[in-house]
This record gives sequence, structure tokens and C-alpha cells, in this order.
Amino acid sequence: MPTRTTTPARKAKEAPHPRRTPPVATQHLAELAWNVLEDKGEDVIVTKEEITSKIGATEGQFTRLKSYIRDHITMEKGKAFLAFREGYLFTTDPAKIAENVGWRLRRINTELRRLLSGWINPLGEDVALYDVLKMYQEEIGHMLRLAERMEKLSHSMPKPVKATKGKRRRRTTAATARAT
Repeated sequence: MPTRTTTPARKAKEAPHPRRTPPVATQHLAELAWNVLEDKGEDVIVTKEEITSKIGATEGQFTRLKSYIRDHITMEKGKAFLAFREGYLFTTDPAKIAENVGWRLRRINTELRRLLSGWINPLGEDVALYDVLKMYQEEIGHMLRLAERMEKLSHSMPKPVKATKGKRRRRTTAATARAT
């Protein structure tokens, strides 16, 4: 039987990509990223570049680890993970959380409006011919009205302020003397 020779094109196709990052579990990277944030402290903004360079994550891995942090680690730690002003942080500050939620809701609102204006409404009266499109049009309209109501309500409410824990005061001898 003659020996098979491999063509240069086939060798190149079979060779592993030298630029490909070895797979790392998202959970592991998310925990490493959370440790980077914890090392900086609560309410300290850390850039994406700093996080990815310290844990050796790619863009795609960073995107997945953010989802894992939001879906799992935040509940475990009891702290919010926010994309906040050019970076990321974890916090329990209600003002920062409210600001971030408002920003995200505005982005969702914009996307919903674009679904209507760019995809559904251009069909005009023909939307009524398709039950699914009609349902989407009605429900997205309902979501937009709800978002508008939430926006108005949020403006009428006082801005949240981070609660400070009451400090226990030590009784001094003078305070004890006055009490007796």
C-alpha cells in the first residue's frame, strides 16, 4: 500500500490555530474577575482592560463572565455588579443601582421603539394579517407605555441615598454618671 502524503494546504488546515485562546470555564473566569473587583474594593470602578489583563480573558470570555457574575455571583454575595461610567464595579449603593437601572431601561426602551419603527410598523395595515406581528406590536406598545410610566414615577421619587449603619456609641463614664 502506498504511503499517503499530506499536502501543504491540508497540513495548514489541520494545524491548530496559534492565536486561539485555550478554553477556560466561564465560572472560573467570573470568580477571578470578582476577586479583581474585591481587591479594589466596593464602589471602585475597574476598567475592562484591567480586569481582562489580570485574568487573561478574551473579549468573548469577558462577555460571558459578566453574564455569569450577574446571574450567579451577585446573588451569592448580595451585591450588584454594574457597568458604570467607563468601567465595572460591585456595590450596595442604591443611588448607583438606580442610576444604572434607569440607564438600562432607557436602552431597552430605545430598542423596543426600533423593533416597531424598523421591522413591524413599516408593514402598515398588513400587520393585521399576521397574528404574531399584531401581538408583538400590541405587547411592545404596552411595554413602551409601562416604561414611560416608570420613567415618570422615577422622576417624582426622591433619589436614593446610601443608608449608613448606625454606629454603636460607647457609654463613657461621664454619660454613665449622668444616667445614674
